[in-house]
Amino acid sequence: MYDVAGAKQKLLISYGDWGVKKVHTLKITCLVLTMLALVSCATKPAADFGGRWKPVNRFAETPMELPLHASYVYQATPMDGTLKTMLERWVKDSNMTLAYNITSDYTLYAAVAKIETTSVKQAVDELSAVYATQGVHVAIVGNQIVVQPVSKSAG
Repeated sequence: MYDVAGAKQKLLISYGDWGVKKVHTLKITCLVLTMLALVSCATKPAADFGGRWKPVNRFAETPMELPLHASYVYQATPMDGTLKTMLERWVKDSNMTLAYNITSDYTLYAAVAKIETTSVKQAVDELSAVYATQGVHVAIVGNQIVVQPVSKSAG
């Protein structure tokens, strides 16, 4: 037959064990949460940055000019490589056109790197002087940069 008293005894023991496990788990959880709270408060303070600080929200003693439109600088860049490529960039950036009326292109060299001006007229005049020994004349005619051979009567 079935032992009812033994079954009740086993049931009480298993409930009793569950209660002990529950209390033990609760204690461990509280301990872990307390440790996490203490560790989170143990961070390092912010570093003390030294040096010279500028005050914020203060006006300067004198005004400073801030150009609204930066002037274009006519100069050679390493990416240009050749005279024609550089002039194509210049006319594109300046909304001009290019008339390249010679049969050769020329590499850029050290003398071209010295050209750096905001005036297209000055840049073209300097280019013409730099490439004169190669028989190249660069000029501005209206809204166009014209490259042509040096005329025989000019020499």
